[in-house]
Parts: sequence; structure tokens; C-alpha cells
Amino acid sequence: MEILEAWCVELGEVVDIYDAQNAYFDLPEKNRKRFTFGCSDEQCRRTKNPLVSGVNYHKLAEETEKFLQPHFRRPAANEHLTSCIWYESAGEKAVPGSLDGDGKSRVAQAKKTDVLDIFQPAKSDTVMRAGGQSKPADAAAPAGVAHANETNDGTTRKAGGGYSKTSRLERFIDCWLQFEGDDLKVHEVVIEGKTLSYRTAVTNPTWIRQEHNGQRILYGAADIKFWPAAKPTHLYLNFRDQCEQFEGNLGSKSLAIQLRLGRIRQHRGGNVMLSKLTQAQRSDHYLKVYCWGMIKPWERRPGYVVEIVSLNNLVLKPIEKKSRGR
Repeated sequence: MEILEAWCVELGEVVDIYDAQNAYFDLPEKNRKRFTFGCSDEQCRRTKNPLVSGVNYHKLAEETEKFLQPHFRRPAANEHLTSCIWYESAGEKAVPGSLDGDGKSRVAQAKKTDVLDIFQPAKSDTVMRAGGQSKPADAAAPAGVAHANETNDGTTRKAGGGYSKTSRLERFIDCWLQFEGDDLKVHEVVIEGKTLSYRTAVTNPTWIRQEHNGQRILYGAADIKFWPAAKPTHLYLNFRDQCEQFEGNLGSKSLAIQLRLGRIRQHRGGNVMLSKLTQAQRSDHYLKVYCWGMIKPWERRPGYVVEIVSLNNLVLKPIEKKSRGR
């Protein structure tokens, strides 16, 4: 099974892998050091104190190999209490000939218990508190006080230890990226009360029809533009693919995302987003965007814009140009 969360020694709390990435990139670059992680179960931590490995949370670029996605890994040599939720992961078998980001045999992914069944789009940004802490505007419990079967981002575990629901789009996309071909037809996800196959749930602007507007996750390569050039206040992500199935607005079917830079900086994870944008602008990289939102006509300009009500519904992935992933 996938390890959803771990105790971070430096932060003094239980975090998921995306919280760890946010905290890492919130640090000044010269002060960034890998965190130390332990078991998320308090009793197990007091008794056995087993370490947990955080893999690739400190990296920005995406590659085609699934095992390079950020995740926690349970080192086989570390013992957990039999009552610990991660105890049964000791029985998982490594995939022959495959390595994780630390050069160790990786655990088979995409297990049945780790497939997301529900994506609940967030309704507002996760804003920074004073002192660099974060508070989801629509979350019910602060860090460390989530229900026993629910992580701080609203991810709900199944009885077997996997997870079934999340409000973090990036977690769903990282799950979705594990599958391809016919597997995308087999697995289903419920979004806003509608059940969709994995293949249908995530689509390119070229294929989305107007009757499905606001009911699909959009993805595609995008060009980055900061405006104005001298002292930018806004970010534009211009999809390379157009809304071919739409009628057009003022003679254009182009699609973009417009965001205030101030909004990104106030968002928990905003530093990661800005770092990914910098990485994607390198000559050997490009940007892939995944987002959930309503496509609306631009006001007084040609084309369309995606309304992003929460930055938790926006995923930015710098991709090396040599990779051939979806």
C-alpha cells in the first residue's frame, strides 16, 4: 500500500508528501536540507521509532517513470508495531528490476487499495498563516487533528489502508498517471456527483465539448507569460491546444489561465508553483498543466479562460523535453 503520511521531525507534525514538499520549498534555497521522517503512528513511533523515507519531494521536474512521483517509502529493515497501519506494507514485494528515486527496489504501485474513487474539488485557496503555517479555508480540522481515516487535505483512507477520496487535485493526478491504456477505462472516479472513467475524467481542451464544461479535468502543455514584463503582477498560462469543440469567442478558440501573482504567493504551496514555473522555463523543459474549473469567454478579448476557484485545483508539472509521458 502507499504510505500517505509520516511524522516530520523538523516540522514536529504529521504531514503528507505534498505538505513536505511545500515546507521544503518554503525554506530559503541555501537552507534547504532533506527532512527526517518517522512513522505517523504515535504509539509505533514511541515504541519502535521506525524511520520512513521521503522520495522526490525535494525535486521539481516530472519524468515518465511512475516511481519518480513524490511518495513515502517504508524501508524494509525498519520494524513497525503489528497494530500500526503501515505494518502490512512489510509484506509487499518489490517490482523486479525497478528502482525508486533513492536507487532501491520500489514497491509495486497502483494497488487496488490505493486507487482514488472520489475527487472533491476544493472551493477556496489554502492561505498562509502568520509564521508560514497554512490553513485550508474550507478544511474542518487543523494539522494533526484530522479524523483517524482522513489526512489534512481531505484524503480518506479505505479500510485496507489505501485512500479513496481527496480534495487535492495533484494527489488524484499522481494516481491517474499510474495507469494507461485499458486500465484507464476500468477505474472510475466520482467528481461532483458524476461517475466517470479515468479516461473520461481527464481530457485535453481539444476534445472537451461545451456540454461537459466544468465537468472534466483539463490537461495539456502550456506556454508561460508574466505580465507586465518589467514588474509582473499576473501570470498567464496559455494552452497550446484550443477548445476545438467550442463555437469560439470573438473569432478565437484559444484557452488560457489567468492568475494574480499575489494570490499564488499567499497560497500554501505557492513557492512550489513558482519554482516549477522557473524550472519549466528552462530550455530543456516545458510545462504541463492539469486543472479543474469552468471555461468562460474572455471579456472584451478573443478566446476563453479557465476560472480556477482554488489553487488546489491547479497542478503544474515541469517536464523534461526528452520524456514522452502523457
